[in-house]
Amino acid sequence: KKDSIWFTADNKQTGWHGIRFNNTSNTNDISKLVYCSFKYGKANTGAIYSSDRCGGAIFINGFDKVLVSSSLFESNMNNGDISSTGGAAIYVYNADKPIITNCTFLNNLGTTDCAFICMYSNAIISNNIFSNNSGCHGPVFSIYNSPTISNNIIFNNVTTRAGGGIFTMSSSAVITNNIIYNNSCFGGEGEGGGIKSWTNDKAIIINNTIVNNSAAHGGGFCGNVNADPILINNIIWGNTSPDGKQVNFADINSDANFFFNDIEGGKEGFGGTGAGSNYTGLYENNIDVDPLFTNVSANDFRLTNFSQCISAGTDSLEINGTMYHCPAFCIMGVTRPSPAGSKPDIGAYENLLASPLVGVEEESTTPKELAIYQNYPNPFNPATTIKYSIPVGIGANYNSPVQLKIYDVLGKEIATLFNEEKPAGTYEVTWNAKNLSSGVYFYTLKAGSFTATKKLLLLK
Repeated sequence: KKDSIWFTADNKQTGWHGIRFNNTSNTNDISKLVYCSFKYGKANTGAIYSSDRCGGAIFINGFDKVLVSSSLFESNMNNGDISSTGGAAIYVYNADKPIITNCTFLNNLGTTDCAFICMYSNAIISNNIFSNNSGCHGPVFSIYNSPTISNNIIFNNVTTRAGGGIFTMSSSAVITNNIIYNNSCFGGEGEGGGIKSWTNDKAIIINNTIVNNSAAHGGGFCGNVNADPILINNIIWGNTSPDGKQVNFADINSDANFFFNDIEGGKEGFGGTGAGSNYTGLYENNIDVDPLFTNVSANDFRLTNFSQCISAGTDSLEINGTMYHCPAFCIMGVTRPSPAGSKPDIGAYENLLASPLVGVEEESTTPKELAIYQNYPNPFNPATTIKYSIPVGIGANYNSPVQLKIYDVLGKEIATLFNEEKPAGTYEVTWNAKNLSSGVYFYTLKAGSFTATKKLLLLK
C-alpha cells in the first residue's frame, strides 16, 4: 500500500517529533492532512510535564482550522507526566473544532491515553477505527468542553486505569453510533471496559453498541466522582467484570440516567459503591433481552430480524427541559428510524424492519430504499462480506446497472465486484483481499444517480 504522503523516520527507535501547530494564527488558511501515513512519531523529549511530551504524530494547541482525514496513525507514542501530557498519536488543546475523520489508529502507545486526547476542545472525531492501542486511558480521551465522538469502531485496545474504549472527564461530549467491543481495562483503577465517565461528567451517550469489553470495575460502563451522563438507545451486553459486569458506579454521587437501553442484567446487575439503594438516577423504559446479533464470533453486531431491540428505542426525549434526539443515520448510513414512522432501534445499527419478526421463518421483505452496509467482519483477513439493498425502480427493473468497486486510499481502482443489472432485493458479496497488503480500502456502490462509499480495513 502506498499513501500519498508518508511521515515516518528511518530510525524507528529514535522516531521523529511530529507535526506541531503551536498557537498558529487562526488567520491562516485551514491545514488539511489527507491520505497521509504517520508512523513512529515520538513525543518523549524535554521536561517530563512539558508540551514536548504531547502529540506523538500531531500536536495542536490553540489552532482551530485543522482537518485530518483518511490517514493512518501507527506505532506513534508519547511519554510524559500522566496528569499533564498525552496524545500518543494526536493531542488537541484549546482548539475549537478540528476534525479527525475516516482515520485509522493502530498500535499507538501512550503514557496517558492510547491514541487521541482533546482538552478544552469541541473536536469532531468521526468514522475512525481505533484498534490495538495501549496506555493508561482510553484511545479516545475527552477532557472538558463538548467534542463529538461518532460512528467510530473501537476494539482490542488495552488500558490500565480508565476507559478501554472512551474516557470522558468533566465534559458534555456527544457520543453516538460507536461500536465499542473487545477492549479491556485492568490495573490501577481499571474502570470502564467500554466507557468511563469521570468527575462531574455530563456526556450524552446515544445509540452505541458496547459489547464484550472487560474491566476490573464496570465491564461496559463505569461512572465515578459525581459523573451523571445520559445514556439513550444503547446496547450494553456481554461485558465482563468482577464488579458490575455491564455497569459500575464507583461512588455514591455518580448517578447516570438510562432511557430505552438494552442492558444485560438490568439495574439489579449494577456494581460498585453507587449501586443498589445508593443509585438514585433515572432508569426508564430499558430492557434486558438478548439483542440477537447477526454473528458475535465474527464481530458482526447488526441486529437480526428477530431482535427485540428493533423499534425499541426513542427518536426524541425531553429531560429536565432539554430535548435529546437519536442520530439521523445509523453507523451504516441507514436513515433512522427505518422505515419512516417507526421507532428507532437500540444500538448503533438500524434494521430495515419496523418491528421484529415473530415465528420460525423470516418473511421475505422488499427493500424500500437503496442502501449499502458496513462490511463484516471489519477489520478482516483476508475475506469480508458486503451487503447492499436495491429497491423497486432501480437495477433490472429500469435497465440500470448496479456497480460495486474497491479503491485504495489514492483512489486507484483495485477490483470490480460486479457491474450489472439486478432486480430489487438484498444481496451480499464476498471480497477476498489475500493478494493485497494491510491497509485502508474503500468500496463504492453506484446505481443511477446514487453513490455511497464506505471504508474497510485489511489487517494481516
